[in-house]
Amino acid sequence: MITTTSGFNAANARMAKMPIYAFVITPATEIVGPAALAVYTTHDLAAFGITGTLPTYEPWLKAPQGASQSVDIVNGSSSIGELTCEVIDTGGAIRELVGQNTLEGSQVQLLVGYPGTAWTDFAVLQSYTLYKINPTDGYTSFNFVCRDQQLLEKITIYMHPENGYPLSDANPWFLCGTPAEMFQAICLMCLGLSAAQIDQATLLALDSAAQNIFGPWRPFQFQITKSFQAKQFLEQEVFKASGLYQVVLPSGQLSLRCMRPPAAGPSPVYTFTEANLTTFPKWDRQPIVNQAIWQFDADASGGGYANYETFLEATSISLYGQGQQFSMQSAGLRTELGAFAFIEWTTGRMFKRFSGADGAIKGGAPLLTLRAMLMSLPVWLGDYVALTHTKMPDITTGNLGVTDRIYEVVDRQPDYANGAMQYKLLDTGLSGAPAAGQFGTAPATPFTIGTSACY
Repeated sequence: MITTTSGFNAANARMAKMPIYAFVITPATEIVGPAALAVYTTHDLAAFGITGTLPTYEPWLKAPQGASQSVDIVNGSSSIGELTCEVIDTGGAIRELVGQNTLEGSQVQLLVGYPGTAWTDFAVLQSYTLYKINPTDGYTSFNFVCRDQQLLEKITIYMHPENGYPLSDANPWFLCGTPAEMFQAICLMCLGLSAAQIDQATLLALDSAAQNIFGPWRPFQFQITKSFQAKQFLEQEVFKASGLYQVVLPSGQLSLRCMRPPAAGPSPVYTFTEANLTTFPKWDRQPIVNQAIWQFDADASGGGYANYETFLEATSISLYGQGQQFSMQSAGLRTELGAFAFIEWTTGRMFKRFSGADGAIKGGAPLLTLRAMLMSLPVWLGDYVALTHTKMPDITTGNLGVTDRIYEVVDRQPDYANGAMQYKLLDTGLSGAPAAGQFGTAPATPFTIGTSACY
């Protein structure tokens, strides 16, 4: 969820409103030349009543389309978002700015606010890295093309991060720990990112005893002897095996989300209704996943895998036949570190969400496409949201209409230029999921066996 102020929320809730966008460039070095400006807006801030200490700006920005991002929960992958901001070249000022400065690699932000609010009420929509700058056809403006921080993960790692020598059989890097710990090790040690560029609070929560997701075990031990691309390694070797996927926050920080909801249960940050949707939700289904094949305990010499495990969801197969197969060849999962229990846990979670055998979902997991009003823009990728709609069929009961059904946002496509938002919401039976049971003296959700609470 995008962080917003009360002033922004009040203006954003109005049915009639006009958004003001601001494109802010923070270069690595001081901007020089006669066009030493780095803030461009779609409207004149002062003329539209924006209060507070305003930056030096020019109202030359065209309303941007926005940057989309999507995730594949089953395979642990996520797309790299791309944002294009077009700035009008008034009097050749942008041409001079681009010609006299090296702006590629600068950090940029796209902000949004409304007339009559304070400059401090403007909300950060995206924080990206400036990738390239091109003049448009006709040379009347320039396109500033920006990409999210996952672009930094496309680097190939050749050197051992601890000693600086090339990775080899004689100089292996042993990477161990929880998925969050390994993610941080690669980001901080291999890619050279700062601690401020990753969402450490969420990573610590994933490993915390309170969440009880990854804290109890550290089943991975990689012996890395060859060069590897960071993003590909993380997605194929760590995230896919752990039921995780990566998102880029509005602040630009890299964060992780887990297919298992928080211990307190899924809590929606926003409710979609007929009042904020522009069309009926469009339906599709995810493929049924009812088979999983794991290979692990990799031979350090590259000779294959010592262990092979197959899981079948019998109820799902009897209902729908053989569905999509989840296949995982892990170079890091080790039996002596608890790999068997870990892959059974991950597979169980996946079958519960995607096999169609759980009573809450019949068939493949529903995937809804929603077209919504701009007021929904604080909703972010990976958020839990609710949907209430009197005309949509309830597939769990056969009745007409759904109330507060829980979905997970797996695709976010803004259309700021036309004042609209599009989302894809995944329904995997999380509605009504209870909070995790807890041990202790009179906990809010006691762990029970039968009808007896355990302390």
